[in-house]
Amino acid sequence: MRITLRQLQIFEAVVHTGSVTAAAELVAISQPAASQALRELETLLGRPLFRRHGKRLQITAQARSLLPQARAVLSQIEQIESMGESDELSGSLHIASSVSVGNYLMPKQMALFKEAHPNIRFDLDIGNTQEVIQQLLTGKAEVGFIEGYCQHAELATSIWLKDELVVFGSAKEDSPTSLSWDDLRDANWVMREAGSGTRNILEQAMGASIPNLNVTLSLNHMEAVKQAVIHKMGLGCLSKLAVSQELEAGLIQLYKTPLELNRNLLIVTPRNTALTQNAERFIDQCKLLSAE
Repeated sequence: MRITLRQLQIFEAVVHTGSVTAAAELVAISQPAASQALRELETLLGRPLFRRHGKRLQITAQARSLLPQARAVLSQIEQIESMGESDELSGSLHIASSVSVGNYLMPKQMALFKEAHPNIRFDLDIGNTQEVIQQLLTGKAEVGFIEGYCQHAELATSIWLKDELVVFGSAKEDSPTSLSWDDLRDANWVMREAGSGTRNILEQAMGASIPNLNVTLSLNHMEAVKQAVIHKMGLGCLSKLAVSQELEAGLIQLYKTPLELNRNLLIVTPRNTALTQNAERFIDQCKLLSAE
């Protein structure tokens, strides 16, 4: 018995969904058939590909090394099947993105890529920076886009774009246009959750001057941060991209501060792992934006 495309398809689907049941639904086969295909693949390779962690399956180191090869084979098959069509690329592309990038930059990039390659299917997961890194390490995402820093031995990074963070408050507040170190120290803050790139950048910019921010509200949704600030619950700090509509609508005001809040947006990929053609071409398109 040899490795089949169905086994590789089930394997890739389990990596992406975290369960055999969800993988079976994704590829439209029964759960017992998916389990059997996965067991056969593990038997052929002579090693386990997943370990159970609660209700979810976690990928093993051996499976992580198999994943890019499996994706490359599946991508090549899909492209062969689409020969004769106008588009040379087909299949899926799994992307993980931090919140600001995912909400304000990725939709346009995916639309442009889809326009050029109609047979591409996107799967975008949006989370904080640490969640994006985890998606890449577990093989669930092929390429990641983050704000802030990533210093992991298994991941490679390249600078994509420059981004500016801004400190803002409610337009209902009667306050000066500039804030001093004392103002920042005394203020109540509405922040993204720990682990977000935005929060990390602000805390590092504060440095020794303000080692402990007075964070009165910690939220894991950017829209919730903006609404809380609009309703005078404290100062916020987000990407200028993220608050452009609220600023234009007169709901918030920006403050000048002594902080250095510029940052890089990064493209992150697994190190020493071959990317699929879909991922390579998408990254090439995104880099065109940085050259404009």
